[in-house]
Amino acid sequence: MMRSLSKDIWDNIRPGQNPFLSYEFFEALIQSGSIGSNAGWGPVYFVHENQSAALYTFEKNHSYGEYIFDWSWADAYRRHNLSYYPKLTSMLPFTPVTTSHFLMKSFNEKTAQSLLDAYEAHYLKGDYSSSHFLFLEPHEIHFFKSNDYQIRESIQYHFVNNSYKDFEIFLIQLKGRKAKQIRRERHFPGLTITSYTKEELTQDHAVRMYQFYISTIVNKNSQDYLNEAFFKLIFNSMKDSILYVEATKDGSAIAGSLFFYDHEKIYGRYWGCLEYHENLHFELCYYQGIDFCLKNSLKVFEAGAQGEHKIARGFRPIRIYSAHKIKHPAFSEAIANFLNSEKDQIKIAIEQLSESLPFR
Repeated sequence: MMRSLSKDIWDNIRPGQNPFLSYEFFEALIQSGSIGSNAGWGPVYFVHENQSAALYTFEKNHSYGEYIFDWSWADAYRRHNLSYYPKLTSMLPFTPVTTSHFLMKSFNEKTAQSLLDAYEAHYLKGDYSSSHFLFLEPHEIHFFKSNDYQIRESIQYHFVNNSYKDFEIFLIQLKGRKAKQIRRERHFPGLTITSYTKEELTQDHAVRMYQFYISTIVNKNSQDYLNEAFFKLIFNSMKDSILYVEATKDGSAIAGSLFFYDHEKIYGRYWGCLEYHENLHFELCYYQGIDFCLKNSLKVFEAGAQGEHKIARGFRPIRIYSAHKIKHPAFSEAIANFLNSEKDQIKIAIEQLSESLPFR
């Protein structure tokens, strides 16, 4: 077990190009203080003996920033005078993105099992109520199920690029009324909308994006998991993975949105505005992401958690999966029953949502 990994080891075992699994992303979270023991996200790594792979997780003393909600489980523990925290949670902090929980060039079940065995020994020995792996890759579902984890289903909304050449070709595939609505929503007289990526990104962009992020936090009375230092760090170290979109009025920035991307996907993350303009949220958070996805021939646009309103704008309901293990036998059984019932509800919800897709 280790509390940190060197850049050399990380870069040598990093799977694929997912920007959130980069050393730079984790390092920005750590250096900015966004994660760490003081933030309730204590990193823990289990490294294979030949340093060819690792499993990452976090010691958590809360459930903030996870997007697969277990607050009701924690409350049930509290009502029975039991401690739900600390727990172990493996996911990308504050980032509801499906990704590998093992750092290895390609998934090897034998190696993964060795890492999970070391992890399980630590979990059983420690004072943890539960173990969680959120936003599983498809090949991980059976793996964790075979290790006695309960599999939970949830819903996200993804835009799938069916080889659309450009935004207009995408609109042609929609029902006429829906396409007309989107065209109307993209009209912003008096505003200029500009996209920046790679070397176009500056520290001024980072500062403004942080201000927009905070405006959303204030408007939603939410919690600011990230600080200005984090944005400055990633706008410096992750230029090749960031798309920043900014709306200006009379030369002054009034709104912005932040995306990450790799060679297959674009991921919507944060947005904010200093003054309200109708439909500007849709433009900066969805249509600009779709446009970038199509122009760069990316396969999928993951626009983040929640939001049934995304259906009308071409996003599809997608099942996502997580794995959970509860130490307390009675609670383990109760949660298993809950997950089975929830699974039925998810099935019905996806069927109903799919009937509302705007395509011809």
